[in-house]
Amino acid sequence: MSLIDRLRRPEYTGENRCWPCTAVNLVVVVLLAGVVGLLFAPLAALVLLGGGGLIYLRGYVVPGTPRFAPRIVDLLPVEFGPQKHVESDSIAGSVDPEELLGTLIDADVVVDDGDELRLTEDFRVTFEDRMADLRTLSEQALAERAAAVAAGDPDAEVHANRILLAGGRDIWLSRAVAIAETAAAETLADFDVPTDLRAPAAEPLRTLVGTCPVCAGPVVETTLRNCCGGPGTSHRKPHRPVLACADCSTVVYEFDV
Repeated sequence: MSLIDRLRRPEYTGENRCWPCTAVNLVVVVLLAGVVGLLFAPLAALVLLGGGGLIYLRGYVVPGTPRFAPRIVDLLPVEFGPQKHVESDSIAGSVDPEELLGTLIDADVVVDDGDELRLTEDFRVTFEDRMADLRTLSEQALAERAAAVAAGDPDAEVHANRILLAGGRDIWLSRAVAIAETAAAETLADFDVPTDLRAPAAEPLRTLVGTCPVCAGPVVETTLRNCCGGPGTSHRKPHRPVLACADCSTVVYEFDV
């Protein structure tokens, strides 16, 4: 592995890049280069090139940037870069919720202890292994797997950073939702859950994931504003509660308010 490959942080670059973090770090690098230039002018160019290169490869150079940069940018009257958060539909269809819950309990998929629902250990392990496998697929291959488990036999398409399952009802999926719900539906087949209940169960099971479908980081309850780098903009539904990855900020589930 080359030095550049070791420096890369894909969870903070490319489609995952946090533009407020990038903006704040560019300002810091420029200011630092200016100070260094006053002391020894030739070093200013090296600081700019080195700092700019690290921001390009890693997303930021100042430690802890994803925690504070979006809050700084929130105070400004402008927004930086494209929205990071992509809204998503679900492959789930309508079904009687009591029938669905009873089936999942009987199939040893979930446990209801009276206070909360949680995945059984056997299902959780298989579910996470399936997400890991899907994580390695291309967008088109993932779209085809999602179409295979969705109701209505839709066509699989990829448009920019979203997956479209085109059919009687067009379903737009983010990569995270496509991975989580496809993995859920495929795993339900291993637990002998009836075919017509697998897609409807995919969305509620997505609310119980403990690891991020995209990077395997921990999933936590937060809000769009406070989710490590602020997926989306700070001015768009900022207080909506979500389940999101603490490492890469990917939104796994948005709760209705």
